[in-house]
Amino acid sequence: MNRCRGAAVALVVLTLAAAVAGGALAPHDPAASIGAPWTPPGAGAPLGTDAAGRDVLSRVLAGGRDLTLTALAAAVVAGLAGLAGGLTAGWAGGRTGRWLTAAADLLLALPFLLLALVLAVALPTPAAVVAGTVCGGAPLGLRLVRDLVRQARRAGYVEAARCRGESTAAIVVREVLPSLAGLASADMVLRFVLALQLSAAFGMLGQGPQPPAPDWGLMLRENLAGAALNPAALVAPATALTVLALAAVLLSSAFTVPPRSRKSDRMSAVGTIVDTRAGDGAVLKVTGLTVTDDGGWAIVEDVFLRAWPGEVVAIVGPSGGGKTTTVRAVLDVLGPGLRRTGGTVAWRGTRVRPGQDARRWRRAHVGLLDQDPAGSLNPLLGVGALVLEGHRRSPAEARAVLTDLGLDADRLWRRRPHELSGGQAQRVALARTLLGDPGLLVLDEPTSGLDPDALDLVVRAIERRRGDGRSVTLVISHDEGFVVRVADRVLTIGTPDPAEPGAPGPAATGADRGEPVLRVRGLRLAQGGETLLADAGLSLRPGELVAVLGPSGAGKSTLLRALAGLHPPEAGELWLHGLPLAWPLGERPREALRDAQLVGQDPAGALNPAHRVGTALARPPQVLGGLSREQAHARVPGLLRRVGLDPALAARLPGELSGGQRQRVALARALAVGPTVLLADEITSALDDTAAAGLLRLLEELRGDGLAVLMVTHDRRVAACADRVLHLAGHQPSLDPARTEDRTRAH
Repeated sequence: MNRCRGAAVALVVLTLAAAVAGGALAPHDPAASIGAPWTPPGAGAPLGTDAAGRDVLSRVLAGGRDLTLTALAAAVVAGLAGLAGGLTAGWAGGRTGRWLTAAADLLLALPFLLLALVLAVALPTPAAVVAGTVCGGAPLGLRLVRDLVRQARRAGYVEAARCRGESTAAIVVREVLPSLAGLASADMVLRFVLALQLSAAFGMLGQGPQPPAPDWGLMLRENLAGAALNPAALVAPATALTVLALAAVLLSSAFTVPPRSRKSDRMSAVGTIVDTRAGDGAVLKVTGLTVTDDGGWAIVEDVFLRAWPGEVVAIVGPSGGGKTTTVRAVLDVLGPGLRRTGGTVAWRGTRVRPGQDARRWRRAHVGLLDQDPAGSLNPLLGVGALVLEGHRRSPAEARAVLTDLGLDADRLWRRRPHELSGGQAQRVALARTLLGDPGLLVLDEPTSGLDPDALDLVVRAIERRRGDGRSVTLVISHDEGFVVRVADRVLTIGTPDPAEPGAPGPAATGADRGEPVLRVRGLRLAQGGETLLADAGLSLRPGELVAVLGPSGAGKSTLLRALAGLHPPEAGELWLHGLPLAWPLGERPREALRDAQLVGQDPAGALNPAHRVGTALARPPQVLGGLSREQAHARVPGLLRRVGLDPALAARLPGELSGGQRQRVALARALAVGPTVLLADEITSALDDTAAAGLLRLLEELRGDGLAVLMVTHDRRVAACADRVLHLAGHQPSLDPARTEDRTRAH
């Protein structure tokens, strides 16, 4: 827990303690008269007296107890009701989800004030407050939690839990609930504020405690007439209510800020960009930019960057070196726990200051394609609405941009993000960014999920911007070939890793590998009513690396998900180690779950944002390997070293890692149980050349021990390491045997 959150919690605890137990500090009996009504503050009564001559200070100290306890009970009941309803509606879906959502919508449609008054008359005050808070707050919580649970069901960390055979209850408790903990806590705090307001309102209306009981709401009712004689009698209970509500809101804000890692866990390397070209005529000028974390450690330091009209500047460097942090600091969109502590940014000669000035600049001049484009797309909108979002452009213009990026606008127009492949989602997000024709376009790893043909279209889009003579494009990329094609200048950030041998080539021989460890026959695979594969066959032998190539949307990821049991096909037979294997994940034995491990395509969703890296890596050996918690955690440092990561990363949360680091952690999690088949989907897309080469050497070592790898990739250099390459042709529902390259015969 960081300092901000700890201070907020301490403040709220003290405030609640004062509200509940303050009566013990009252200098007088709250119900006893000590003077004339509405006497101004004096020596014996610091806040004066009320309508009945009672000490205002004593009544304020004692008047919050019942009100606060009732509000706490109402908040807990309403928060848990919304959480339970949202979990059920989001996870179960179908008729159950529709009925729960309909009930929530009905409650939201009722006039809340009228409902609250009816409850106040029909029920005792505490029960009316609880019922009113549930009716007014739980439906909102249910809807929000339902939508988040729907997203979580498709997240990589939930699918990983399903692939290791965890029960639904275990997944909900261990994976989904922790990721919702901050939201649920914040929602409960807001329900507390609503219940507090209801309690005070009931007291003011005479439906709460009756005289001479001390109650803040009742005090407001009793002393309204004497406000001119002793304002403190009215101001004091109102202030007490306000302070308690503000303290709760402060706690709610603290729950929404993710904790940062300790200073000792941060990177010791400081990334630096030094642009030595003169700044005359530059459209974008960045001078002396420095970013630090909460502990005061510099993440990037003394950045100097210039960009001229029509120029494309590429920023390269090792994974985790600070490239994305640098660009986000320029745009003033740093994440929690990071702040810009030095330097200036100027656009067309005008300084852009952090805060409101930077927000205006971004709205008017900047377009950003983030490192996780799929995560930036609203899951409830179709492609057409997503591209047009925030732009005053016509649907025809949006369709034209999509077409220029190689997408079938008519076919995809109404699809939602989860119905798109990774490459399609990436191009939809890019289309939305390009539609605004921004003066400054920032592309963070724009080619990670693209096939060569789609990459060519992205290159053309960037070249058109270069030709207009006014726009500036900043590109962050690990793709050396892409950088060479588009960049006018290349700036390096971070300290490159020592040079290591290149990636290995294909294995020397494949003739003595024995019987297939994985075999598929008659596979028919469809998604969204569209046939992706028909009557396809596949075999994978021990120690073999088979690469799967093809355009985005051809079904490569769906093929891997089907083999992992996450997307049962319409037809087909599957064998693992020569034994028939059921397609549905729930019908597979534990040994099969251990032997076939999937590494998904999306690094951002691969890891639970609420679990530290060590927790994520220790869980599979516990579930599938039968290890104790201590034994499983003892293996974590070795797993991290194996994929080229510092063991200190075990203490970090996924949000504190770069995309390449998250990708390697996901691979380490899959390797933690010693699988015999690895289903790898674009596992090098976020890695620099050195890290990718190291990962491929690791796979070569594991293949020597018998690991079979089926790898989806768009990188021809990665495919060059494979024994065989399978091509999935776009809109051609088969594994094309004529385009299957068998490299084992050449050795």
